Amino acid sequence: MSPEEFFMYLTIGLIVLVPVGARLYRRITLAKTQAMLQEQFGQPSQPPDQSTPKE
Repeated sequence: MSPEEFFMYLTIGLIVLVPVGARLYRRITLAKTQAMLQEQFGQPSQPPDQSTPKE
């Protein structure tokens, strides 16, 4: 494998792996953050019932 081929494959691999890794990292940290917030603040308050219109 020539150096040109190596860097070509490396570049293509990074173009694919970096976005996939970023999405996985975001999903993992999102779950941890939501769990931490639920633990710290309890269950989120229910929004007001909007099935009956106000007059």
